[in-house]
Amino acid sequence: MQDLFAVFLAWFEVFRYPPYAGLLITAVSLGVTLLSNLAMKRFSDVRRLKRYQIEIKQYQEMQKKAQKTQDDKLLRKVRRRKAYIDRIQKEMLGARCKPLLIFMIPFMLIFYLLSGFYNVGGVAQIVAVIPFNAHKLLPFLVGFVGEPTAGGFGLYFFYFYMLVGFGVGQIVQRAMGVNLT
Repeated sequence: MQDLFAVFLAWFEVFRYPPYAGLLITAVSLGVTLLSNLAMKRFSDVRRLKRYQIEIKQYQEMQKKAQKTQDDKLLRKVRRRKAYIDRIQKEMLGARCKPLLIFMIPFMLIFYLLSGFYNVGGVAQIVAVIPFNAHKLLPFLVGFVGEPTAGGFGLYFFYFYMLVGFGVGQIVQRAMGVNLT
């Protein structure tokens, strides 16, 4: 059994360094995002949340117009709707947090395991290289976000995961119809 485990660990070692590290992190991020958005669809009424988002946007536009014009009638209307808008904002927050509460511990565990895998001896490892020299434009990134490499700028795990997560998250949300904007 230990030999099988050792073989698995040796095979998995390939994913510690670029480009395979970037592929593994992207796959994990995609999986986490898909699971999170499926939970959002399952545990939330997305149509109602979108309708609420439209109402909030209309209220904010009305509020701006009322403040700009100082129209008493419009200001009264804004004040009357404020309690309703506050209530639906609170309801939206609760609906969006439900899936998060269910999956937060497993997501944190995955993130913890991966961050440990990409830190060797307490030193962060480069997991992906972006093909331009970000450190020349933003020198404070060196040592904080990543390090310069021969092929461009190497990113550490946390920052690459965040970069991929935000990008993949937006695409998956739009594809699954859970994006409220």
